[in-house]
Amino acid sequence: MQKSKNRDPLNIVTLAFRSTMRAATLRNLIEEALLKDPVLNECFIAGVDPSLFRIQGMNQHGDIQVSHCKFADPVGIRISIRHRLGDQALVDRLVAALGLDVEPVKPAGKGSGYPFEDRSVGHTLLDVSRLRDVRGLVILPSAIESGLDCLWDDEKEIVEELRLIAHTYDILIQGSDAPAEKHRRVVQLQQQYKPLMTVWHAGRRLPLVYQAHLPSEDGNSVLRIHFAEEPRTHAFIIGWVDEYSTHP
Repeated sequence: MQKSKNRDPLNIVTLAFRSTMRAATLRNLIEEALLKDPVLNECFIAGVDPSLFRIQGMNQHGDIQVSHCKFADPVGIRISIRHRLGDQALVDRLVAALGLDVEPVKPAGKGSGYPFEDRSVGHTLLDVSRLRDVRGLVILPSAIESGLDCLWDDEKEIVEELRLIAHTYDILIQGSDAPAEKHRRVVQLQQQYKPLMTVWHAGRRLPLVYQAHLPSEDGNSVLRIHFAEEPRTHAFIIGWVDEYSTHP
């Protein structure tokens, strides 16, 4: 019997809370819970900023991302916790450790622009990783995790770029018979860069020497997809995503 996608432990879940606590207090409460709760003892914090950090652990399905954002009234302070469905039991204990100064609210959701409550590039990458018609493409957990830090309005553009990467060799083989714009883009994607990241896949290290660059609509930033080619299968491995500003 096939497991329902809605109950997939890798699904990304976002919780949001209204609070009056300072970021430093939030961080201290989380650190104390990791030390005192035996269930959380294998978890550890990554990041030094008390307003944005991740909780990681060998037995987790993914990172638990914790953010503390202060908005103008009437919104005030919002705490968000983004995690994988399979780690819900751990998150429940973390929320309990925060005490009474957290009031659950509905996450702002897609299109809100709220950091860490809006739909992210990580959500898009997870969706594409589940598509059966996109062959020759492997999206690693590291790409999805890094994508949780990136907001991007045009999800369709990301999906189209990933499909283009997956069909690189088909388009190159077609040569002049392929649509001119697709052929031009695929040739661009063959350019190699000094890798900013190296991933581990199928028992070997893969420097992410290829990059796809997607400019934002306002031209102020660029979404960068880092990937490599697996030498044995010739599949393209999506390993990391990030954003950079077009204005130094």
